[in-house]
Amino acid sequence: MTTVPRFAVVGHPNKGKSSIVATLTHQDSIDISRLSGTTKEAQTFSFQVDGETVYELVDTPGFQRPRQALQWLLERGADASQRQQAVREFIQQHQGNAARYLDEVELLGPIIKGAGIIYVVDGSLPYSPEYEAEMEILRWTGQPRMALINPIASEQFVDEWRQALGQFFSVVRVFNPMTANHEKQLTTLSAFAELKDEWRPAITIGLELMRMHFAKQRLQAAQIITSQLTEMIGHQSALPLDERVGLELTKKLLRENYQRHLAASEQKMRKQLAELFAHHSLTWQSQDLLLDYPELFDQGHWYFFGLTKQRLLTLAASVGFVTGAAIDASVGAASFMSGAVAGTLLSGAATLFASQNPERIKVRGLPVGGKQVTAGPIKNLQLLYVLLGRAVHYSSCLLRQTHANRNELMLQDNQMDGLLTNLEKGKQVRLTLLLQKSRKELSENQRHELTDLIAGMLTAIDATENVASSG
Repeated sequence: MTTVPRFAVVGHPNKGKSSIVATLTHQDSIDISRLSGTTKEAQTFSFQVDGETVYELVDTPGFQRPRQALQWLLERGADASQRQQAVREFIQQHQGNAARYLDEVELLGPIIKGAGIIYVVDGSLPYSPEYEAEMEILRWTGQPRMALINPIASEQFVDEWRQALGQFFSVVRVFNPMTANHEKQLTTLSAFAELKDEWRPAITIGLELMRMHFAKQRLQAAQIITSQLTEMIGHQSALPLDERVGLELTKKLLRENYQRHLAASEQKMRKQLAELFAHHSLTWQSQDLLLDYPELFDQGHWYFFGLTKQRLLTLAASVGFVTGAAIDASVGAASFMSGAVAGTLLSGAATLFASQNPERIKVRGLPVGGKQVTAGPIKNLQLLYVLLGRAVHYSSCLLRQTHANRNELMLQDNQMDGLLTNLEKGKQVRLTLLLQKSRKELSENQRHELTDLIAGMLTAIDATENVASSG
């Protein structure tokens, strides 16, 4: 059985220790505050994959009186052979004592019991010799140590810190818990293996588990998007046409009902995705975290998530050609590819026509007499891609959002055209065809295919983010 690596995250107060713990354990329940001294006692948090603990991090209070504590140790540890014992005696003497070394006892306790050390400093502030007392105390523990430079406001003094920390720690890394993507987290975990050989097997397994976990999350996100997206595309609302109410008012009421349903479905999808990525506090009822989406049916904002007109017409024509070619194949060479040509022309024309009526409101006669007004399913290809683009973009925001980052999710101009470039042309056409077929029930194989295409887009986004971060 491999040993689960355990690390105590220590340092000066208010240097982002809790933020680092939150990001590396993927827990947004960890209390994070700009006020010094938020963490009063040591708390252990674990990162788990399918119930298996990959590693544990102990969030600790900050050093309060390191110079006085070091002086106490110097008076009892005459040489290196006595230093670790001196630290034990320091903890024993001041354990449970409400005196002045309460915080030092809390942070040193897990270390002396075998936890590795992650020492956190702020790279946006200049190095000061006052930190040397803390680092010397940590060296006295004899435990494996690494340092993380957290550039809270900037990286202005990172190089200065590297020079100083290298004299006390065998591994020094820059780690911003507000922006650390999956690859950065994996790289940091792999550095842990450099500290202690007996941790290496567990960390190697942990790295593989984490990669599988992130891949599984992307697939599960794609499954959620497929489920809700196909429901939204195929949904149809209806109201009976009452001559006393009038056609225009009935259309207005129906449009409102239809749009409310789609908005509720989209909100449900966002909540499911937020839960999947363990952002439990990210709810649409909360005022703390908001995603400023424009109105779904405001076509003025569709450029955010939809396709350019050229890409839209090209895809529509390609789908029409493929569909028409299938008809030609079924009737043999006698059609002389007329089905493919007609399909191309009709699909392009239908795309332009459908853009004028995104809700697809129609008046239908009823078998028993009377009429009803219906809205949906969605035929507007641009709206199909707007819905997909919003879902994929929201997922990509969650992929980037670390669990230390409690700020608002901010939208950027992220057109679907850019996302589609990650798919080869044949897959783009197939994606378009599957979105259109979602107006009716997709077969199980088609749903799997749509899920795989969306998962591929999310994987490409994650890979792009990792490359951009490493660069």
